[in-house]
Amino acid sequence: MINRRDFVLAAGVSALGVAGPTPGSGQAGVDVTPPVGPWDSWGELRRAGGVLHYAATGPDDTGKPPIILLHRLSGWLSDWRHVAAILGRERRVIAFDLPGHGGSQWQGRPPYIQTLGESASLLVGAFDELAVNKVDLIGTSLGGCVSVILAALWPERINRLAIVSSALAPRRSLDQIRALIDDAQDDLFDEKGLPIVYPESMLSETFGIVDTHDIYVESLGSRKAAGLWIQPSERGVAITDIVGTLARVTAPTLIAYGEKDRAYGKYRAGAEAALPNATFLEIANSGAFAMQEEPAALARMLSDFIRPGQVT
Repeated sequence: MINRRDFVLAAGVSALGVAGPTPGSGQAGVDVTPPVGPWDSWGELRRAGGVLHYAATGPDDTGKPPIILLHRLSGWLSDWRHVAAILGRERRVIAFDLPGHGGSQWQGRPPYIQTLGESASLLVGAFDELAVNKVDLIGTSLGGCVSVILAALWPERINRLAIVSSALAPRRSLDQIRALIDDAQDDLFDEKGLPIVYPESMLSETFGIVDTHDIYVESLGSRKAAGLWIQPSERGVAITDIVGTLARVTAPTLIAYGEKDRAYGKYRAGAEAALPNATFLEIANSGAFAMQEEPAALARMLSDFIRPGQVT
């Protein structure tokens, strides 16, 4: 599970069309205007009381499955902007904002728990509307956990799966969730559950990030945009037996961690036991946010993994 010290403090940059932040998020003066990414198109798909926002780049006529990118907890789709720019030179790349994050906004208040299964099923519906039958799926943190569930429940939709710096943990009980999330995050959220400004030092202390400032500034904006949806999404990770579900994944799988990552490396042993045929790699000179810290190295790693492009 992601506890208060493992809480993924997002960064984020995006394209045009991102919805505004949750009102009254308690972070006065925080800029939620995301930097421009490499996207050549973007859109919204209405799903079950809300909209899924996405952006895309790269050629759409290669005959290969598109690459789907899913961001971290309290991030947004352009956490992946640098990696998408590289992968998009040869393949179609589609990045999604997960429910309640970035431009994917829902009506009313969020649920107490936004389950991984709900988020995965919304994405499958989006694939159907986009006429996407099979994908190479890449996710980090929350996006990596959603990816595990999607790959396990809809194996026919997944060509290859890559998980970067994710909490591949067993299920926690509701009592544990209340203790570790509801009652122990006063330094991260106000009494309404809205994110408050956290110290920049947490990025290095918790996630092993060396050059923190730009990532920190961006993360304040993406956290503000996610607002009340951060803790429900974190509870969705905690209530799920992710490592147990990982054993049901049949697609060729890559699991990667940053060399300096202090948050997620502890889940590697459980993942190796659950999925012994997966490929496990380390991203040199990176903490937990490799898509922003070492995007070129991560893009090469991912490209090598999916480059064959053939449907398995």
